[in-house]
Amino acid sequence: MPDPKSKIEQLVSSLEELRLHLGRKDLLIGRDRINSQLYFCLANACLRSRAVLLYGGMGANKTSLINLLGASFLGLELDRMEDLMVTGHPEQTEEKIVGFLDPRQWTGQKEGSVQVLWTDWAGSRWKLINEINRFPSGKQNLFLEILQKRRISYAGQVCQPGETCYFATMNPEFSATYPLDQALLDRISACVPAYQPDFLAGLLLSEREGEVRDLAGMLPRFTESEFSSLPQLVAGKPLSSQVELAVLCLIRDFTLCERAPSYDKTQLSGSKPSLGLCSGCHYHNNPEAICWQTDEELSDRVRQDLRIFCRAFAFLLDRQADLEILRAIAPYVIWHRINPMTSVLEKPPYFGVGKLAYVASLVNKSIDRTMNERREMNLIYSHAMDREISASQAIEELSSFDDPIARMDFIPHLESRQ
Repeated sequence: MPDPKSKIEQLVSSLEELRLHLGRKDLLIGRDRINSQLYFCLANACLRSRAVLLYGGMGANKTSLINLLGASFLGLELDRMEDLMVTGHPEQTEEKIVGFLDPRQWTGQKEGSVQVLWTDWAGSRWKLINEINRFPSGKQNLFLEILQKRRISYAGQVCQPGETCYFATMNPEFSATYPLDQALLDRISACVPAYQPDFLAGLLLSEREGEVRDLAGMLPRFTESEFSSLPQLVAGKPLSSQVELAVLCLIRDFTLCERAPSYDKTQLSGSKPSLGLCSGCHYHNNPEAICWQTDEELSDRVRQDLRIFCRAFAFLLDRQADLEILRAIAPYVIWHRINPMTSVLEKPPYFGVGKLAYVASLVNKSIDRTMNERREMNLIYSHAMDREISASQAIEELSSFDDPIARMDFIPHLESRQ
């Protein structure tokens, strides 16, 4: 029976011992202090059909880390992994990315239906899109289709590489870069800042013996069966009932809107909080309400990503998939998908450009409220759903709660059951 978990632990140790990755331990989960950049990539390697974006300046070990991990998990040489990735460029063509028509069919050397010579990247189960924001919007639509359909189409032909791990890197905005489309961002499961080495890491890197290319060969290699077994091992980690409830409430806190059709912010068109939608609303400027603080809602993809990454981190850290994990990973799953109100960022405690920290504060606020203030109203709703109390009694009791979920989710649903 393969033991990929112990091999992942060996990989983490080898990366540090060989001075191949020395990122700061910026993520605290219980007593475990880990590097977010490394562990989100490891978590994504244990999943399939998810995408992780590393965001940071040049020289932050984004591309190298993903290629080193790919070489280890796929059992390939580092040179081979570097050949597999595609790198953003405004003039990059679709043919260079996914494939081109076989010219032999036009010379009579090959007969039959249209044939496409797919690139190695198209057929790979480990796809890295390097410097994705150097692709203009037209090329970004290609990646949007790939992430959406999990397959690649060209000239009427289809390439289906199987279950794939998707990665991307992105540099800060400067000349020759393009903003990422919101639809593409929503299909990126997690966005993780990649920081420059700090003082201590710089000292340790100076002690590295040998070239990265040579040291990469000393990393443990996974077999095909070990790599393929990882998603099933992750799926075996159950989520606690508290996590399930907190995830649902977190999504609703961002999505409910009293002034939207059916209270659903996704149905708003041309009107949003930053344009005055919330002026005069009961919840506007209420620090406990999240709805008015961002223009965007959270789609159901966020719910799926939160659940699966909670399981993946629980597997990697050999612990329960609990609220501590959810609190730690949720900001990375959410922050690239929303745009907070500028006026909020400029108020105490003055998050400024600290968008990730601000989203973390919203996540904690929602979870704390769900586990404390909402406890009673959740029980009332649960009793009504189990027919332990009547719907009319539950509605009367829930009406006393000044909470968006009680007013816009629980009560309308119970009214529809009367």
